[in-house]
Amino acid sequence: MAARTLDNFTGCLLGGAAGDALGAPTEFLSRQEIVETYGPGGISEYDEFADGRGEVTDDTQMVLFTAEAILQAGVGKKEYNAVIGRFAFEAYLRWYDTQTLSFEESMVKNKHADHPGWLVFDKRMYKRRAPGYSCLTALEKTSRTGQWGTVDHPVNDSKGCGAVMRMAPVGLIHGLSPEHAFRDGVQLAAMTHGHPDGYLPAGFLACLIAFIQQGNTLLQSIDSALTELSHYNYHENTEKAILQAIHSVEQDAPTIENLEKLGGGWVGEEALAISLFCALHYPTDFKRAVLLAVNHSGDTDSTGSITGNILGLLLGEKAIPANWIQYLNMEPLIREMAKRMFGEVR
Repeated sequence: MAARTLDNFTGCLLGGAAGDALGAPTEFLSRQEIVETYGPGGISEYDEFADGRGEVTDDTQMVLFTAEAILQAGVGKKEYNAVIGRFAFEAYLRWYDTQTLSFEESMVKNKHADHPGWLVFDKRMYKRRAPGYSCLTALEKTSRTGQWGTVDHPVNDSKGCGAVMRMAPVGLIHGLSPEHAFRDGVQLAAMTHGHPDGYLPAGFLACLIAFIQQGNTLLQSIDSALTELSHYNYHENTEKAILQAIHSVEQDAPTIENLEKLGGGWVGEEALAISLFCALHYPTDFKRAVLLAVNHSGDTDSTGSITGNILGLLLGEKAIPANWIQYLNMEPLIREMAKRMFGEVR
């Protein structure tokens, strides 16, 4: 299979954002409440969330800051490996500023920073969409010390899905091997999530995206990423969740009831497993896969986002319903980020 194109890069980031926006209104609803609100088929189009329709959450915000850090670190430059941690930490601290400071306060703080980026100067990034507790508390703590969390020196014991949901851009780095994408995904995840079930799913997703980006099928990519996962300590829970998802696809129908056997998606390995369940059931149908991912009793914006990242990359932007793109908040910014990443890595 051919390597991916700009259409695939754009599909990955826009697809993740569309899944995020679709799942945002249902995130804290039970399946029964979803049916009562939207009918038997559940939510199928953007609904009012916060101050409009098609509004993204902290999932997409953090994806964008991850992508910005990658660009700032200088993809393809020999010093990239040595500096990606520092640039990612600084980028996540800027995201933290957008969630805790006013725009004016943040401008005073960031305008003289050594590497301020550009996202922090965009007022649209200052929308607060129930940002994850683990990310906020970890960054608040490490902002005072200047030392981010690592696998060997964890900042907490969190295994929430706030790490895996932001890690797709790492896998888009052309020339970075899937093995190194796994490594970088783990490194960036451990900055805020110190439990193996928090950072290993993030590394797996980065690795999976890297294998897909090389032109492999979804099943080939999952199998290869599982091999990489097996090299890490404490991989058993994440591996078990992934294998359970694969087995469920082989044995069970794509129903919400079967999906919910994998959990609610609030923790890393469950969010990853649910997303793989949806993508594997509908590997050529972006819409059906994402709608399955956003209609369960769980963390629907994150499972919608991860499913959208995976199938958006596999199928390209053309597979995403046009109205989902048209009415997606921050669509021009997300599209520009995809172009920058594609242009830089090429």
